[in-house]
Amino acid sequence: MLIRVERNLIPVNGYTRSILYKYRAPQITLLDSRPSVIMPSILSINQNWSFTQVGGGEANADGEWIPVSQFPTSTHAELVKLKKIPDPFVGLHEWDVQWLGEAVWAFKTTFDVTEKELAEPNVDLVFEGLDTNAIVELNGHKLAETNNMFVSYRLPAKEHLKVGPNDLLLTFPSSYLIGKELEATHGKGALWNGDSSRLHVRTAQYRYGWDWGPVLLTTGPWKPVYLEAYNVRIDDLRVSTKVDESLAAVIDVSIVLSSEVSAKASVVLKDVSGKALKTADINISKGKGLTSFEAKAGELELWWPVGYGKQVLHAVDVQIADEGGKSLDSKTQKIGVRRLRIVQDPLEGEEGRSFLFEVNNVRIFCGGRSYPLMIPSW
Repeated sequence: MLIRVERNLIPVNGYTRSILYKYRAPQITLLDSRPSVIMPSILSINQNWSFTQVGGGEANADGEWIPVSQFPTSTHAELVKLKKIPDPFVGLHEWDVQWLGEAVWAFKTTFDVTEKELAEPNVDLVFEGLDTNAIVELNGHKLAETNNMFVSYRLPAKEHLKVGPNDLLLTFPSSYLIGKELEATHGKGALWNGDSSRLHVRTAQYRYGWDWGPVLLTTGPWKPVYLEAYNVRIDDLRVSTKVDESLAAVIDVSIVLSSEVSAKASVVLKDVSGKALKTADINISKGKGLTSFEAKAGELELWWPVGYGKQVLHAVDVQIADEGGKSLDSKTQKIGVRRLRIVQDPLEGEEGRSFLFEVNNVRIFCGGRSYPLMIPSW
């Protein structure tokens, strides 16, 4: 049996491509290893990690590597558990841990690769999230330098992998000091709070302090890391909905594969119970395919805001097979079907326009608050 780790992704604006912003815990599914199935295999790299303050310092001696207690993780999370730093959420201890943001950190692990995995045409290392500037090295070869906490990185790794143990090293220079260098080059930007150099770094801005939270310049692999071996995979699945005033809907499905191959796709629109409502079989040419579903008013359950109805999510299942019928990859996208409109009508008897939201032809009241989590955010 082939073990496959499925990434349970939360779509953002209809996309489930490699740029990811939210993540749920992985699920493990056992797939049938019959010859008719050549699905991607995923090796989760979440064991045997250790970290160090490069060059030594307050965290450890020079050359000392400390095993992590969890993965994904961060410097603050590990050092608090080891009692090497005080809890920064107690008293004014926040100011006792500022040195972490100016230090250089490294995380390393060793993972095994099989002959079967290396036999696939493509083998990628995927980093769901690195906080923030990082140098990625595999078996002594530099694969990439990253500079964005909010995106994932997919790095071709086959040529640098070997059967058996492989060494992965992530070095994190200080994003704070890099931001200071960028600010000196490009100038200071206007802002309300926090250090102004944060505007030059693609990282969570609240790390630099906010009216509701402390200054905690975290570092580390904050989302999962895995190795994916595959022939062809779904690189981009976009599902968009258009709902007109009558509440009839058109659902467009766009598929992009990892290579410009010919293939077949089975696309199924399902209701909440998993019942198939619409199906389409399409041909994929040069790695791309499109299809659409039309639904009359009332044919699909609509999504409503809390207090106005149910938050119904339909599923769009996509199965990809080569021209010989062998399964290549699959993906599921959850969607809500609703008509959303901003109403900006001229005001009667005075200047200006209205500004309100209308969902499924119903004008709604919007209210909210800013409530930060009262738990550590690392």
